[in-house]
Amino acid sequence: MGPSAWTTDVVSGLKWWQRVVLAVCLCALALPLWFAARNVHRFVDGDWTSTEGYVHCASNDRCEGTWSLPGGQRGHGEITGLAFEYAEEQVTGIRLYAGPDWAVTDRSDLAFHAAYELAGAAIGATLIVSVAWFKSR
Repeated sequence: MGPSAWTTDVVSGLKWWQRVVLAVCLCALALPLWFAARNVHRFVDGDWTSTEGYVHCASNDRCEGTWSLPGGQRGHGEITGLAFEYAEEQVTGIRLYAGPDWAVTDRSDLAFHAAYELAGAAIGATLIVSVAWFKSR
């Protein structure tokens, strides 16, 4: 009995509405996988740079600013990992890892987030399939 027979047993043992719930739950796992892929892409394609001009920070650790990228491009957007006490600071030279519309202060955060998003998707898939297996019996 191969893998396709196992999946056929699981799906055929479920009621129609349980099949729908199984499909929806498995499709929902695409969201953490999308976030993980985005973080891996950023980890690979970003560049080390530094801030230029004003950095605006809200009280909830959300900061926005500008930075320069190789090739004369300028980046602007959210900077994750910065926090200031005031609404606006004239700060230049803060080291960032950035792309055209995103920046982080610590590159390893991208890898960490991608790892736990992938782990969450794997745990979720295991949980969903095991519940479907027990319900089909």
